[in-house]
Amino acid sequence: MATKAMDPAVDIIFYTRQLHNGGVDRVVFNLAGEFLRRGIKSSIVVDVDNPHSPFRTLIPEGIGYDVLEAKGPIARLFKLRSYLRKSRPSAVMCASFGFPNLYAIVVRWISGLRFHLMLTEHCFPSVDRAGPKPWQSRYWFFPLAHYLYPFADRIVAVSKGTALDLAKVIDIDPKTISCIYNPLVSEGLIEQAKEPVDHPWFADDTVPIIIGVGRLEPQKNFSLLIRAFSRVRAQMPAKLVILGDGSERDMLRNLVAEMDLGEDVALLGFVPNPHAYVAKADLMVLSSDFESLANVVIEALAVGTPVIATDCPSGPAEALNHGQCGTLVPVGDLDRMSAAILEALRERPAPIARGWLDQFTEREVADRYLDLLALDAR
Repeated sequence: MATKAMDPAVDIIFYTRQLHNGGVDRVVFNLAGEFLRRGIKSSIVVDVDNPHSPFRTLIPEGIGYDVLEAKGPIARLFKLRSYLRKSRPSAVMCASFGFPNLYAIVVRWISGLRFHLMLTEHCFPSVDRAGPKPWQSRYWFFPLAHYLYPFADRIVAVSKGTALDLAKVIDIDPKTISCIYNPLVSEGLIEQAKEPVDHPWFADDTVPIIIGVGRLEPQKNFSLLIRAFSRVRAQMPAKLVILGDGSERDMLRNLVAEMDLGEDVALLGFVPNPHAYVAKADLMVLSSDFESLANVVIEALAVGTPVIATDCPSGPAEALNHGQCGTLVPVGDLDRMSAAILEALRERPAPIARGWLDQFTEREVADRYLDLLALDAR
């Protein structure tokens, strides 16, 4: 993919390994877009291009996108150094957990450049530490992070639980980590929510629609949602729509077939505008085993759709104000989830308190980031 021309007057660089297929990409786009509206130019810089990411075509107009074509540690260090020497940004924001953060710290040392360096944590580090290659992170990344992270100017986590988890895992002072929620609520989101959707189920308001949104990966535990829906469907008419794509797509399709739910469950894959679907659904359900913040929960609240979410580490409880703005159920609890869905469909939950979503607006979040970056809106 051809990259956009580098703007020599760029103010902020968002640096990450690559674009993926999830909420972090949307967060970066939202924040970069809000910065641009204030006259602050930014570019997204990735080590490698991901040809499978549907987000490559969704980068907002006016935001740069550059691929370093760097596939090894040495290449990443020196290509990033060369890029920063040419662009000379005022600030660099690392937008992914892992080695890119460490590369950015080292590159600032070896480049001789002065820029404000911020590390942002969007994942739950303890889960990564216990992942399929724990030896790699335990013996290499985490000890290095303990030593190098304090050399960044700012460390930001997208939830309070994530901040505490990061501090514990890399053994640094939690007071050195700030919490800034993601910039998710905007006029653009509300306008997107009003757009029509091309699916016949949404034209029939006599049968309630449950919706789930996210990558089809083990973390999201969509199989739990499908099993809970099966119990709901046995007691009342309902439909289940799941938006997203990922490695578990075929497994979930097979599960739907095995449970004879093919007439009532639709896996629609990735859609550019999920907000239009969520706004027209009767209930959003998040079935994850862990979430740093749970963007889809906040977006659902913003468009007026009630939410049920697993009380997983750590974001859903914060997003739902510990159950005051939605229903929390234990992680993996099929009985509680199916019962909560039935109750929500039979008795529509009350609207959330006014003002709760202010802390998730693009404007307020951008203000907080600019304060930490020591950059003024223009």
